[in-house]
Parts: sequence; structure tokens; C-alpha cells
Amino acid sequence: MGEEPQFPPIPSISEEYYRKDRIFERKFTVIKCESCQAKYERPFKPGDYTFKKVTDEPCEKCQRTKLNITEIYSEFVDPKKDKKKKKKK
Repeated sequence: MGEEPQFPPIPSISEEYYRKDRIFERKFTVIKCESCQAKYERPFKPGDYTFKKVTDEPCEKCQRTKLNITEIYSEFVDPKKDKKKKKKK
């Protein structure tokens, strides 16, 4: 018969296995002003939900209080990789 197939080396799983312990989640809320159509984001606050009318804070651009929450999203951040990105900049 022919030669045995050569498989690539198996990567070390120790780094991947322990990575989940140091990763944390950052949540953000995207707010849109009904008056000037400006969009900006802020850190998520408990009680935020999409299509909620925000009346307790003014718009950053026009200072009116006609604001709606349009989206909420999260980012999973690895502090180890985040430091490497900051050093490259």
C-alpha cells in the first residue's frame, strides 16, 4: 500500500481552555435622538430595553430629551488581547 497520511500537529488546548475564565462581557446601549437623529452609545444600565423612551438624560448633541433605545449589544473582551492591541497603536 501507500504511505501513511501525515496529519498536522495537534495544537495545545491549555490556552484555549483557560481563556474562558478571563474573558468578560461589556454591554452597550445605543440611543437615538428623535429630534436631531444623532446616535450614540453608552454603557448598559439595568432596566434598558429596545424601543424604551429615555427621559432621564438629554441628547449629547441637541440637549433635548426625546430619546429612544434602538439597540443593545455586548462585546466579549479578552484583557490579554486587549493589551496587545493597545501596544500596537
